[in-house]
Amino acid sequence: MRYVYPCVLTPEQEGGFSVTFPDVPEALTCGNDKAEALAMAEDALATALAGYVQEGWDIPIPSRTTSGQEMIAVARPLSEDF
Repeated sequence: MRYVYPCVLTPEQEGGFSVTFPDVPEALTCGNDKAEALAMAEDALATALAGYVQEGWDIPIPSRTTSGQEMIAVARPLSEDF
């Protein structure tokens, strides 16, 4: 099963981008450029969702993408993260 969530990339004053997920606030990361930030976003999302599984919490339902957001997919099984 694939999980696909919207993320927000925010340019940082000192350079690079921070990444947040409106539906998964525990998934936070950053990168030196947009490509690196998006690559790091998949790992941050997978790790956060694996934490939900470990804690027995419900996996959040992804919201629809709004203007300026990117979609990030987690393709690997969440149970393999722990």
